[in-house]
Amino acid sequence: MAKMRINRYLASTGAISRRKADELVLAGSVAINGKKALVGDTVDPARDTVTVKGTPVSPQATRYLALYKPKNVVTTLHDPEGRPTVNDHIPGRYAGVFPVGRLDFDAEGLLLLTNDGDLAHQIHHPSFDVPKTYLVKVIPRVRPDQLEKMRRGIELDGVRTRPAEVEEVRRHDRGATLKIVLRQGLKNQIKRMADAVGLEVTSIKRISVGPVTLKGLVPGQVRELNAFEVKQLRKLLKYHKKP
Repeated sequence: MAKMRINRYLASTGAISRRKADELVLAGSVAINGKKALVGDTVDPARDTVTVKGTPVSPQATRYLALYKPKNVVTTLHDPEGRPTVNDHIPGRYAGVFPVGRLDFDAEGLLLLTNDGDLAHQIHHPSFDVPKTYLVKVIPRVRPDQLEKMRRGIELDGVRTRPAEVEEVRRHDRGATLKIVLRQGLKNQIKRMADAVGLEVTSIKRISVGPVTLKGLVPGQVRELNAFEVKQLRKLLKYHKKP
């Protein structure tokens, strides 16, 4: 394993973000081979011993998982209000993984989990153009002009959303099911976009993130990504990476 910056090393040991890692270093809680670490220091995992508050830490095996998040589950590992969280659906053998991005409490569908901080950041950040596909039920029935407005972008809080792929895939008695592909993830974005054109969202289901889909999963179930899916994700991120 090649040398890495201390904050990246700490992030690879479990559910510690790079920001939290920097805070620990600045607080003097981290040492490399017995010497207090500084922000920007590098670590050779094969040679160096790193401690946090005197306890040795080491990188975990990298994990990449797909979870079918059920409805009415919070996309976080802990909730101060005591609501169900995605952590309730992560088997103990995968301790240390964390959610990539988020899904609304009342939404369901695909959520990626990992302990790879770099990949998580890239998937979530809009500059990497990772497409996320949703099936969205709305009422009332949809007009062509409403679809076109959503495709072009909607102004939310003074900022126009990025162009989206929006198509009607099914009509219902009172409404329709839309297939929406986003490449950004503003808070409650789909609901707010729909509301801006006079539509009410009644359900949201995310069916894919990049090349990874919900296929084979039922609500609450977790599976490991296969080598091909991880390779395709990395290929997508490399291709779309902005300078």
